[in-house]
Amino acid sequence: MKKSTLVTLAMMASASCFAQTTLWDGENTEISNKDYAGFWSDGKPELCDNPETNGINNSAHCLKFTINKDSKVVKLPFREWMKPSMNGSKRISLMIKKNVNENVCVELSDPTDGSVGYWKKQVVWYSGDNKWQKLVFDFSSNGDFDNPGIMTITAQTNDFEGEQTVYIDNIVIEDAPRINGKLFSEYNAENPITGDLKLTGAWMKGASLNADADWKENTYNDFEYFNSHATDGVTSVDMRGTVTKDVDVAQFFKNPNTIVYADAAYDHANVVVNGTATNILLTDVNAFNAPYDFTAESVKLTRSLQKNGINSFVLPFEVSANELGASKVATYKSCDLGNVANFETVESVVANTPFLTTDAKEASELTFTNKVIVATPETLGTDFVGVYTRTNAEDKYGIDEKGNLHKGGADAYVNPFHAYLNVEGVTSVAFDGSVTAINNIAADKVANTAVYDLSGRRVNGKLQKGLYIMNGKKVVVK
Repeated sequence: MKKSTLVTLAMMASASCFAQTTLWDGENTEISNKDYAGFWSDGKPELCDNPETNGINNSAHCLKFTINKDSKVVKLPFREWMKPSMNGSKRISLMIKKNVNENVCVELSDPTDGSVGYWKKQVVWYSGDNKWQKLVFDFSSNGDFDNPGIMTITAQTNDFEGEQTVYIDNIVIEDAPRINGKLFSEYNAENPITGDLKLTGAWMKGASLNADADWKENTYNDFEYFNSHATDGVTSVDMRGTVTKDVDVAQFFKNPNTIVYADAAYDHANVVVNGTATNILLTDVNAFNAPYDFTAESVKLTRSLQKNGINSFVLPFEVSANELGASKVATYKSCDLGNVANFETVESVVANTPFLTTDAKEASELTFTNKVIVATPETLGTDFVGVYTRTNAEDKYGIDEKGNLHKGGADAYVNPFHAYLNVEGVTSVAFDGSVTAINNIAADKVANTAVYDLSGRRVNGKLQKGLYIMNGKKVVVK
């Protein structure tokens, strides 16, 4: 690569560990002379008013300098500075505004005078058409380093005639992406990405060119990396407050029930912005958890309801019998000395309360509108327990569509958005004092009678030929 124009600066450390480190922004740098503004002097760098504050860069000040094919590299050292730490990051970004769309190169060197040591080079195409554009230079393909001493910005890599005015601002080390405070490298088979997650740092997708040798393309996608290392047990992702570029939000949904809390709207279900979600899609095959309240304009839950039968439920929002296509809903009251589980019929059930429906219409999907999703509590009942994750139900009691009780065996499981009885010795169920016709408790039955394919996906409707999992055992349908 032939360098045509260079502006070089000694890097300044500012900001603490695990936070975006500002190298230069024209606002917080102590400057003894308006000219050069802490930069070296070729190109006549000058601190100036931002010529365009109504776009993506509303800073009051920025750097202005002039480039031509004969520009040289000169220096103006800082009085006090130290090498900044990359803090596990591999990315530097800057704002740039120029009147020619062309390659911009950033080079990092150590030690401070650049005479020896490494040079790390990344190139990104500027396409801003004389508007401010943020460029991200990812050095992950340039080998290991953490304390660069000099940064050189080449505003245009090709030669040209005449002069150009270039503006630069907000040069920062982007904080490395972290999950619950940990770098990607800290997650592995023994410590998987799962559960409720808080994202911090800069989460980005993009590409730059590694110009150390042959200008090889260097692509990066933090969202894809997340997906490849996450389990289907991820229940929520809080990405509010992260720095983002080209967000690939679909990568957060290995578990389709995951709730994503974001600062901006994305074209995907289950994304909450400013306390509101347009569409929430849930299934009783996967785990669910909502760490924060929000309002959903529409909620669709995929699960089967037994026609004219009893169905156990727990939902993260208030619901009525009518919304479920049932004649009644009933909540657990007590278990008396006769080992009868007493349920009391009510008009509606508040969020996160396990309950039963009676005489429901047969359905495979339920739809609700304008629901307040209430944050998931630590427990969902004591004697009658709701679950939002697939839960082992050995020695627990499931209630079938006829009101019969079944004591779970070793392979018994209860699916999300269902409930089970956790009362030893219970023999029957009563609604408003009326006991259901119970003759026996089947100890070898399981609480979950759903059918799954060999990939663990629930199968509804008529079964085709093949192998299935039913009651924890393989079943052949011929």
